[in-house]
Amino acid sequence: MFLSKKNFERKNLSKLDVKQNSFKIPIKKVFRWFFVWWLIFVVFYFWNTISLAVSNYVKQVAWTVVSKITQVASKKPKSDYLWNVNILLMWIGGKNHDWWYLTDSMMIASFNPKLDTLTFLSIPRDLYVKYPWWWGGKLNYIFAREYLRTRSFDKAAHALEKKIKQITGIWINYYVLIDFWWFEKFIDSIWWITINVPETLIDHRYPGPNRTYVTFKITKWIHHLDGATALKYARSRHSTSDFSRSARQEQIIKAIIHKLLSEWYFLSPTKLKNLYLQFQDTVKTDMDFNTMLSFVPYVKKLKIHSYVLNADCYYKTTTWKKLTPGCFVYPALRADFNWQSVLLPVWATPSNVENYDAIRKFAFVALWYPELWLENAKIQILNWINKKLIRKYYRYYKPIASELAYNLKNFWFNIVDVGNASKVFTNTVDFVYNKKPITENLLKIFVWDIQFKTGDVKYAGSGYDMTLILWNDYLYNK
Repeated sequence: MFLSKKNFERKNLSKLDVKQNSFKIPIKKVFRWFFVWWLIFVVFYFWNTISLAVSNYVKQVAWTVVSKITQVASKKPKSDYLWNVNILLMWIGGKNHDWWYLTDSMMIASFNPKLDTLTFLSIPRDLYVKYPWWWGGKLNYIFAREYLRTRSFDKAAHALEKKIKQITGIWINYYVLIDFWWFEKFIDSIWWITINVPETLIDHRYPGPNRTYVTFKITKWIHHLDGATALKYARSRHSTSDFSRSARQEQIIKAIIHKLLSEWYFLSPTKLKNLYLQFQDTVKTDMDFNTMLSFVPYVKKLKIHSYVLNADCYYKTTTWKKLTPGCFVYPALRADFNWQSVLLPVWATPSNVENYDAIRKFAFVALWYPELWLENAKIQILNWINKKLIRKYYRYYKPIASELAYNLKNFWFNIVDVGNASKVFTNTVDFVYNKKPITENLLKIFVWDIQFKTGDVKYAGSGYDMTLILWNDYLYNK
């Protein structure tokens, strides 16, 4: 067929249009592909941030659901906890160790539900105490004697619990008894724990099989410890002290809590069930399952702190700058205790071994007022007491400000500077503070006739939250 002139022109024009259009840039397609690739790039570049945000959102929803479920299951709402919940933690050696029923370590774990804080207070096993059935001996023998007599973990734990109440003045709600063999098995069940070892530890006399010794060494670094290594890290004491060992055991407990949180054990029904079954096999306690469930909603934002009743200041220093808080026991003369290595509370004597006033005061502050370490107020003490008056009062010169700093720091007040005041003041004690109300109230217990000057910060040192300025009347009121 022949094309007409009109059809021929139309056909040629359409070919021309196609040819012209073939040279046009498809802007929409380019923009679409650019947007897709840009989106892919952003997702990959910010993948960690996006995944973390999604993970936090999922955790938040999961924690809300778990909190409601646990409160219903335990029949114990959060408002029921009006006071601290105090738990006595005890470690025993286990049947594979000599004298396995002696309590190797003892500590009080005090949980404050209003502040979401968990405070540990370790009590030395060598503390000399009076026994209900005899004159006296080391604290760690109470559990052993009661267990040998009754063959009951529960009765033995309650016997030790009664003595701990007398020493600290703290009411104990529950106890948890941990066997070292159970502990090793528990760590292996959660694979490992992460520990930041502060100093290289070498123990050439760590107890081995058949009453032998082996060398245990762990370097200063971050380590992933299995059950066996964690047990050695917790028990080693021949190259350090019992106080250092107590601190390491508290460090391990913190690592276990962190591991359980990071692995979502409290958010997985399967993991939680397996954990509870493992807990039943490895731990003895008078706490029921519903009570354990009631603590789950608090675990998410838990803040942990620890103290150790120790005698390190008697071995190391008596100056406030290097003082370890909690130094309220001292090594007694062995000749007075049948050559045993024992500890006595400060102010106690061989004829009066149960003077627990200082320990009770410290336990009261440490466990019932965790706000003290939450506020962490920086305190400066300045001395403007006449030196001649000090010599007349004491018959020799005495560093009054340093003595006050030593006493306050022993109770974990954060003393950062001690010096002399450069001006004359008329008050017994000038107290300048910066929104640290709990520290302010607790200082009233320790410093007599303290006078508060609200808002007057011209005498406060730069960089300090509080400044105490001692005047002559402090000598007569202290």
